[in-house]
Amino acid sequence: MDPITDWPAWIVASLFFGPLVIGAFIYFYFTRHARSWRKGIFPKKLKPTDDNLLEAYLALASRLMLLNPKSLKGKTQFINEYFNRYFKLANYNFGDSLVFSLKYPIKVDTVTDWIKEHWTTESMRVQLIYFLVGLAIQTEKLSPRELVYINDINAKLGFSADNLARIIAIYTSYYEGKQQQEKRGSELIKPKKSFLSILGLNDNYTQGELKSAYRSMAKLHHPDNYATESESQQKIAAEKFIQIQNAYEYLMQKKSRS
Repeated sequence: MDPITDWPAWIVASLFFGPLVIGAFIYFYFTRHARSWRKGIFPKKLKPTDDNLLEAYLALASRLMLLNPKSLKGKTQFINEYFNRYFKLANYNFGDSLVFSLKYPIKVDTVTDWIKEHWTTESMRVQLIYFLVGLAIQTEKLSPRELVYINDINAKLGFSADNLARIIAIYTSYYEGKQQQEKRGSELIKPKKSFLSILGLNDNYTQGELKSAYRSMAKLHHPDNYATESESQQKIAAEKFIQIQNAYEYLMQKKSRS
């Protein structure tokens, strides 16, 4: 008796085709996110981990980069430094993901929908706006196309245009101060105009208006809001809030002396 030919047909078929079916299943399971991405869709079922948050950051950043291809080198360096500074513990392949994101641009709505579903607090979502503004403004001034793009994301995440204007002012203040410091040595010149923009005030502000504006900014941007978040998110918040504090303290001193 032939030990194989006498076996039931379904057993023989399972032996020959079973591994192929299992292999195909494994392949399609582990590549399902890549297939969605190639269609311009951010995978909806990704879990809210730091690695996947970085994927969302990079998906939106790559579209921003494509608006001004001449600055790709500077923006790539900014992203690399940003991720290494704030997400050191993340198990993330930055280079491959960036190339993939640039090749297959993602629809913005699919990313912002995922972020709103998993990062429900405003204090978490606002960090993405900080990142995009920093990416756009670090090599040169924000272009009209970049402003429209970031403003669209800002609105989709539930923030006002005033919120975006203040974040832009925070970065503008930082870079202007840095440039002035480089020109004049160790002395840091504090740009009053940028500080007013950070807190959404005009030159005729009162102490009451200043305190109210500061409390409003602190409600969204204060590091205490990130006490239960990852260490990387806490670090980002703390550094950005310094700019808000600097603006408040400088303007309060100016008003007290007048």
